[in-house]
Amino acid sequence: MKIVMSADRFYPAQTGGSGNTIYWQAKTLTKAGHNVTVVATSQDLPISVLPNRWLMLDCGQVIYTKNPHFYLPVKHIWYGWRAILNADIVHVNSLFYPTSLALVIGCWLLGKPVVWSPHGELSSAALSYRPHLKRFLLNIFRCFSSGVLFHATCSEEKIQVLKHFGSASLVREIRTMMELPAPVIRVAQPYLLFMGRLHPIKAIERLLEALSASTLFRESGYSLKIAGPDSDTIYAQQLKELVVTLKLSAKVAFVGTVQGALKEQLYADAHLLILPSHSENFGNVIIESLAHGTPVVASTNTSWQVLDQEQAGRWVSNDADSLRVAIEQFLVMPPDQYEHYRKRALLLARRDYDMSMNASLWADFYEEVIRRKAPATYGLYPAKIKR
Repeated sequence: MKIVMSADRFYPAQTGGSGNTIYWQAKTLTKAGHNVTVVATSQDLPISVLPNRWLMLDCGQVIYTKNPHFYLPVKHIWYGWRAILNADIVHVNSLFYPTSLALVIGCWLLGKPVVWSPHGELSSAALSYRPHLKRFLLNIFRCFSSGVLFHATCSEEKIQVLKHFGSASLVREIRTMMELPAPVIRVAQPYLLFMGRLHPIKAIERLLEALSASTLFRESGYSLKIAGPDSDTIYAQQLKELVVTLKLSAKVAFVGTVQGALKEQLYADAHLLILPSHSENFGNVIIESLAHGTPVVASTNTSWQVLDQEQAGRWVSNDADSLRVAIEQFLVMPPDQYEHYRKRALLLARRDYDMSMNASLWADFYEEVIRRKAPATYGLYPAKIKR
């Protein structure tokens, strides 16, 4: 099967989780013997990666296009159009990146089956940024969405697709999975962890306010490490000023972008990961944390209610008081109960979110889409997770 995947950012770029998710998916499909082509941009790549040339990688044939501007992806569109000519199926990632619509129109003209993944861009929080432009673009997208199969990572995203593209839209829900990191030797350290880009949608200020209001945290030996790139420099500076205002300078450290072994060790050694976001498409950092046995407190603006159900963490409102109560629960938790949470976290990650344990899921899905020539039948059957 010839599969073409489009991505604005793609591994080894580490700005946002979708670039890694697409990479793991492509790698799994390639390992299974499928012909995978990935057309990406050179955005946020290390200088060692060569742009504008085809590379044979463990995830298939990849080209990182260097464009005049990130939002003027001339070469990305050009190479994408050429790639879809021989494709059996095309998977477009992101809604509002200009290449996405160009490829959907190309597939529409060529009669190619197409899967479109919004990756969280339809949440109310995401749509609040540049709302007038996005409403205008959504009106255009609807003109070409007939026959497109939308991919949602959770039930909430499926509802969002139906809301913005109509109740007759074709949507398949398949949870995000990943290539789980190899276990590392844990050296338990008294710190809490936020991992992710520094952007207003992450609501990191809520976490800081929660810790500021916690006498237990202030008087404990615990600290907070904030790891991730400054994707919004103004917001990042505001956070640093807030730390000073809240008199948390001795308790909070901004460690910047972390990758590779250092990143995995940071997860493993942490007492708790906190993700207080206003909105998350999925939250790869949660899987990464669980894979190292580190429990997670995630906001109810994420799709992670399973944390409560599986006793692998807490799923709470992202107001400061709710976050404070949930965090304090783990700070005073007896060691045997905390170890129970750690074991449940690890089990949840390996059982439900390990790409290698569900290797045929995407291939079966693509083959079904191709086989069902009548687009109206694409979304009739729910995805089944193989265990």
